[in-house]
Amino acid sequence: MRILQVVATLAPRQGGPSIACPELSRELARQGHQVSIYASDVDGSGHLLVPLDRPVIDEGVTIHHFRGWSDPSKYMFSPDMWRALRDNVAEFDVVHIYSVYGFSSSAAAYWCRRRGVPHMVHPHGSFDPFLRRRHRPRKWLHAKLLAERDYRRATAVLFNSAEEMRLASDWVGLKTPRNGEAPKRFVVPVGLDPRWLQEPDVAAGERLRSRFPELRGRRLVLYFGRINFKKGLDILARAFALVARGRDDVHLVLAGPDTEGYGRKVREWLREGGVLEKTTSTGLLEGEDRFAALQLADVFALPSYTENFGQVVAEAMASGVPVVISDQVNIWPEVKQANAGLVVPCDAEATAEALRSVLADTEGGRQMGRNGRRWVAEHLPWKIVAARMANAYQEMVEHHNSRRACQLVAVDAR
Repeated sequence: MRILQVVATLAPRQGGPSIACPELSRELARQGHQVSIYASDVDGSGHLLVPLDRPVIDEGVTIHHFRGWSDPSKYMFSPDMWRALRDNVAEFDVVHIYSVYGFSSSAAAYWCRRRGVPHMVHPHGSFDPFLRRRHRPRKWLHAKLLAERDYRRATAVLFNSAEEMRLASDWVGLKTPRNGEAPKRFVVPVGLDPRWLQEPDVAAGERLRSRFPELRGRRLVLYFGRINFKKGLDILARAFALVARGRDDVHLVLAGPDTEGYGRKVREWLREGGVLEKTTSTGLLEGEDRFAALQLADVFALPSYTENFGQVVAEAMASGVPVVISDQVNIWPEVKQANAGLVVPCDAEATAEALRSVLADTEGGRQMGRNGRRWVAEHLPWKIVAARMANAYQEMVEHHNSRRACQLVAVDAR
């Protein structure tokens, strides 16, 4: 199958689609599909150092980067991508389009409709009610002008969890058109690199401890991800203060990039709680440090206000770490069913009580870690997820062809 993936950017610090898209693409290529990616070279206010005059081949995936521009509102625009989609999209059997409120998604959807190409749109959590409330005027305008049509007239919509699909169900662009058939809906999770299921690298853990010696001899509560408003770090800071006050054996690790300056607020909350000195902010951890940090943790915490899937939760589970997450992290039903951690509301006291419970019951926490690792191994390796994705593509193509055949019959009947 000839598959085109369209994403705004592959800049790693953007997370989400920028990571999932190439990982899925590489596994699809290993399974015998011809996969290409169209992405801009935008990286925040700058540009990625990538060639624009030729494609890059990455483990069998053909990646085309196009010059893009991003204004202060982070809306990427790329005339070169528009022209490439116009000229080439008909060469593909299926197109997978990431995100909602952006140029790349609307441009790809437009040219797929014009060329009659089956295409799947992938909101990646953008229809969560919490996120829809942010920047509401701008999102409303984009939805009315472009996004509602893009989604109503797509061949299929992809969700990463049943919870994401449930939360998105009231968005007007996903409702059945008056004179037409609603797009098919698929639920396929985000996959996981099999390296997460390897045994811990003790030497890597020691190297990380040598960089942050304050972690030695402490029970570690780990947060891993962007230092961002939606991650519930206000909740975590206050919860950790409730847990750590009067204790010297616990330490909070905040691992992730602070690209928006939000870390200042987090430090203030920790200072107010009297636990700033019991906290280490590592910044972005990559390579072996990313694996080591999770494998050293006693408990992983993510009390997010919204989370499309919770990829880092899956990484923690794969590392054998019990997790404490909010019921707004869309993987929570799976965590609860697998007994891989504790699920709490977005509340500091509830989060604190869950952290205390896991830290107090060492063997119970280890069993949760084993449960989570087993569940991830059964459901999330990219080999399994990519095969499910390919089946969804094939079903989508058949649905597209059947729908077109019915339309032709209706025209002939007139």
